[in-house]
Parts: sequence; structure tokens; C-alpha cells
Amino acid sequence: MRTLALTLAAAFTFTPTLTTAQTPDDERRGVVFADLGYGRILDDEGILGNGPRISGGAGFRLTSSMTIQAIIDRISYHRDVEWLTFDGRVYFVGAEAAFQATRPRIRSYATIGVGFFDDRGTWIHKTRIGPTQTVADPPTDRKFTLAATTASGGIDVRVSERASVRIGVRLHGLLDTGDDLAPHTIFSPGIGAAWRW
Repeated sequence: MRTLALTLAAAFTFTPTLTTAQTPDDERRGVVFADLGYGRILDDEGILGNGPRISGGAGFRLTSSMTIQAIIDRISYHRDVEWLTFDGRVYFVGAEAAFQATRPRIRSYATIGVGFFDDRGTWIHKTRIGPTQTVADPPTDRKFTLAATTASGGIDVRVSERASVRIGVRLHGLLDTGDDLAPHTIFSPGIGAAWRW
């Protein structure tokens, strides 16, 4: 009876250790990531422009499926049509909660968070003076810093215990829509990588 009790005590003591040893990924709390994408930026009436997106961030895993992370995105945009030109860039800085499936290799993920847009650029209005001619007004500066939300989703494919490749889509949305010229929505598919330690 005493031997059985000792055996059970040893089993309960060492089982968590063995389980942890067999799943080293579960021990990794920190993550850094970077993505490249292509964004489309919209205001309240139409398109401000399109351009490349680069983003990065770092997070800390709270549970096996939830991570709290900080992110920063830089999206450049340009649009040139006969009646106007938009040119500039938007920074988004924020924090989000990331939720990830716990499957071994290919894991779906979704994030949701809040932060701020910082939009800097120019707007040039053009006046038609003939059938094929326009004259451009002086550039008008665009400067906005406004609260926004962010969300993303995609798949995370593990290539090792520490590294993975990610494919997903990110969406930013303006919280205060009172400024008509400010970016209201940014839609951006992308691909990136993550490293855990």
C-alpha cells in the first residue's frame, strides 16, 4: 500500500514536468513578429490611396491560446487622378489581445485591439480648365492623430519550435469619424514571420 502511494505521488509530481518537457512551445512566453503587406486606405467617401505596409510588434503569452501584444504599422499611400492627389503615410500604434488555436503545426489566429492613427501627408485639389487640362491648387497639409481600433485574422504555420510564417489580413478602423479627410478604414493583407522565446 505504501509503495502504491509513493508511486502515485511520484506520478502526480513528475507528470506536469514530463508534459512540459514534451511540449517546449508551451514554455515560450515571449513573441516578436513582423509583417509586410499592401494596404488600401479609405476615408468617409472613397479611397485615399494604396501603398505598402510594414509592421512589427512584441507580445507576452498569458495562456496557451491568448497573448497580449503591442504593434506598430506604417502604411504609405498615394492616389493621383484628374481632380486630386493624395500622398502620405499613416502610423498606427496600439495594443491588442491575440487568440490562437493550439493545434501543433497550422494554427488559426485572431486579434482585436485599440490604438491611434497618426496621418501625415498632402492633398492637392485640381481644377479643370479645359477638356484635357487641369491646374493644381497649392498642396494642403494633412495632419490627424485620432483613436482607432484594429483587428486581424489568419493562419500561423510553425516551421520550428520557435519560428513560424504567418499569412493574414489586418483591418484598422477610426473611432472618431468626425473628420471627413482623416483615414477611416485601412484594409491590408500581408505575410510575415514570428519568433518565440
